[in-house]
Amino acid sequence: MTSGGERGASGGPAKTGRLHDPRAITLLAYAGFGLLYMAVNAASLIDDRRALGQPIAAWQAWVLEGTSFAAWLALLPMVLVLAIRLAMRPLWQAVIGHILGCIAVSLAHSALMSGLRSGAFALAGLAYSPAELWSDRLLFEARKDVITYVSILAVFLLARRLVARSREPLPQPSEAAALIEVRDGSRVVMLRPAEIEWVSSAGNYVEMHGSFGSQMARRTMADVEAELSPYGFVRVHRSHLVRRAAIATTETRQSGDFDITLRSGKVIGGSRRFRQNLALPTLKE
Repeated sequence: MTSGGERGASGGPAKTGRLHDPRAITLLAYAGFGLLYMAVNAASLIDDRRALGQPIAAWQAWVLEGTSFAAWLALLPMVLVLAIRLAMRPLWQAVIGHILGCIAVSLAHSALMSGLRSGAFALAGLAYSPAELWSDRLLFEARKDVITYVSILAVFLLARRLVARSREPLPQPSEAAALIEVRDGSRVVMLRPAEIEWVSSAGNYVEMHGSFGSQMARRTMADVEAELSPYGFVRVHRSHLVRRAAIATTETRQSGDFDITLRSGKVIGGSRRFRQNLALPTLKE
C-alpha cells in the first residue's frame, strides 16, 4: 500500500527529538563555541606572552579569558529578551533598539568582567590593574562585543526560524487525490479511501469492504491503520477498522461492547476497549 507521508499512527506529523526552544538552542550554541574560543584564546595568550619574554601564569590567562566568557553567559538572557521584544517591531525600531542594547550590554560586560577579574586576583592575593586606560579598554572590548552580540542575535533568529518551520503542520492528505494500493498476488487494485467502509483482519491478511465488494491483501492491521487513519478511519475492535463518515448509528450492549450500523446497512461489532476512538475530537482553547 502507498502512504500519505511520514506520519504516526494518529495521522499527525512524526515526532522528532529536536530542541524546540530557540533560546535553548542559542544558549547551547554559545556555550559550546564560547568554551572552545576561551580555551584557544587562553592557550594563545600563554604562548604569545612567553614568546615576548613576558610570561604569564596559566591561571591568570584562564581567568582573563574565562571571566569574559562567564560575563557574556550571564548577560545572554538579557540579549535574548531584547531580541524577542524587538522581533515584532518595525525594522527601524529594531535596528535602533539593538544599537542601544549592544552599547548597554557591552558596558555591562566590561563592568562585570572587571569585577570578576578583580575578585579572582584578590583571592590569589594580587591586584588586578590593567596597563591600558579604561577608555582604551572599553573601546577594545566594544569591538569584540559588537561581533559577539551580532553573532548571538543571528543564531537566535536563525534558530527561531528553523523551530517555526519544524512546528508547521504537514499538509493533510487529499482524500480526493489519494489512492490506496491493494496487492493480492499479481493483481493490484487501486481504491480511494472514501470507497472503503470498514476493514477486517484475519491473521496476516486484511480485507477491505465497501461498495466494490471485498478486497484482500497480505498486510497487518497495524500497517493499514497507520495508513488509513489520516482519512478518518478508527480502530473499533482488535480486528476492525471503520471509516467514521460511514457510520450511521451505534448501540451499546450491557457488557460495554457495541454494535455499529454502517450507512450501507452492514452491522459490525466494536469492543469497549476501543469505544473512546469513536469520540469526536474536541477543540483546544
